[in-house]
This record gives sequence, structure tokens and C-alpha cells, in this order.
Amino acid sequence: MTSQPFIPAPAPGSAALTAPAIAPAARAEILFATDPICSHCWAMEPPWRRFLYHYGEHVHVTHLYGGLLPGWDGFRDSAGIQKPTDIPPHWAEVADRYGQPIDASVWVTDPLDSSYPASVAVHAVRTLAPDREDDYLRRIRQALFLEARNIARREVLVACAVDIGLDATAFATAFDDKSSAASFAADLAQKQRDGIRGFPTLVVTGPGSEQPWVLRGSQPFFRLQRALEAVLGELPEARPVDAKSVLEAYGSGTTREFSEVLELDAPATEAALRAAGARSRGLAGSQLWSLA
Repeated sequence: MTSQPFIPAPAPGSAALTAPAIAPAARAEILFATDPICSHCWAMEPPWRRFLYHYGEHVHVTHLYGGLLPGWDGFRDSAGIQKPTDIPPHWAEVADRYGQPIDASVWVTDPLDSSYPASVAVHAVRTLAPDREDDYLRRIRQALFLEARNIARREVLVACAVDIGLDATAFATAFDDKSSAASFAADLAQKQRDGIRGFPTLVVTGPGSEQPWVLRGSQPFFRLQRALEAVLGELPEARPVDAKSVLEAYGSGTTREFSEVLELDAPATEAALRAAGARSRGLAGSQLWSLA
């Protein structure tokens, strides 16, 4: 929610007492159905980050975790994936199509047996530190897609919680608490009720539209803009963009992500980030940039 500036209370009898209250800025509600191991959700990170950079104060986002991989026994998805070794070629196609780097080697060296532990872990963070949920979701996705780590393993989930500043014992306690699993089960039930069949799916509502906008699949920036404008009645003003401001907003990101937000090609993006004092390290055949 956008905070309002502090205004001293007027003296009794002053004309200011009759002035109309400042109306809060209109906000859209976005239900974002996803899964921590969804490659198309990871591929959408560049336009999603650009969207939130410009319009984050005008939206309230709730993630719904839909359980992409319950387990391998009897599993088959719409892409024809039936076993761990089917995933690397699929992820390579996604990376090539969207430009967001992916290291799929975990599916050969240490394959995940389910996406459910990671989903329960995010619910544990929602309970423990709700303002850090997005940071944790990002951290475990980075661990999977860029670092090829098995985020179905408890020790990896705990380590990722520590990486974002959470206490390991407190996180482990929340992860083991039955309420975290129950919250995730509620997401699965809602997914069925709402007829959500794939990820990502975004359901966008707001005061300017009687019907929700439903966006299925990885979305480009202009479609996210269009949905926001439709449900608010007008598109809020975009923020000024420069490398330093984007670095401060996100702390770290891939070249592709910064390129999207800065609207520059890869070489120009890297030059702008270096000039802003960022450092990089090679991951998944690309660069991950962060504040020095």
C-alpha cells in the first residue's frame, strides 16, 4: 500500500477540518498461480520484475502454489515429461525461447522427487516472516535454475532461508509445523476450485473492471501493462529507470532481467551495471549481477 505523507492535525475550528481526505491510490489484486520449479515462471521473471519495478505500489500480489510435481510415480504432464531426464531438453527450449539462463544439470546429478517440499517451505516463510516470502521464493528458484541445487532437500531449503537472513531453527520449526503443509493443501484445493490447469496463471482484478483478466502462460511486459490498465481504468505513471535504481530495487539479477528493466541490449546492460558499481559471477552460462 502506498503510504501517505504525514500531515499535522489542524487546530480546532480551522477550515482544514472540512477538507476532503486524500483518497488512497487504487490497487489491483493479482493472484499468481505458480510452482517453485516451474520453468515458464522462471522465464517470466524479466518482464515480471520490470512490471513490479514500475507498478509494484499499485498491485497486491498473492502467490498460489499449485503443486507441479507431486512425485514421479505415474506422472506425465502436457509437455510429455514422465521422468527426470525428460526435463533438461524442455528447460533448454525454455531458456532458448525466453533468454533467461537455466542450468538443468540437477535433473541428471541429483533429481528432485517432488516440488511439494519447496512449496511447503514457502508457506513456512509466509507464516514466519510474510514480508520475506517473495525473497525466499526467488532464492530457492535461483538455487534451482542457476545453481543446479535440489530444492526438495531439507538442508537446501534451510540454507536458502539463512541466505535471506532467517534463523535456521525458526525456519525448520515452521517448515515442520503441520500448518505449513495445511496451507499448501489449501492452495491445491483452491487451484482445483478455480480451474487453474497450468503455470503461470495470473488472475488480475481491480476497481476499473467487473470481470477479472486471466493471463495464462509466461507473459510479456506489455500484456501485464494492458491487464493493469484494464482493471484500474488507467495506467499509472511509470518510474524513471537507471541502473543504480534497479540494482537498489532488486539487489541482484541476471543480465536478461536487468536488460528487460533497463530496456537495453546485453552489452549495454552490462556496461551500465558496471558503471553503477555492480559485480557479476558466471552462472548457467550467463552472469548474475549484484551490488558490490
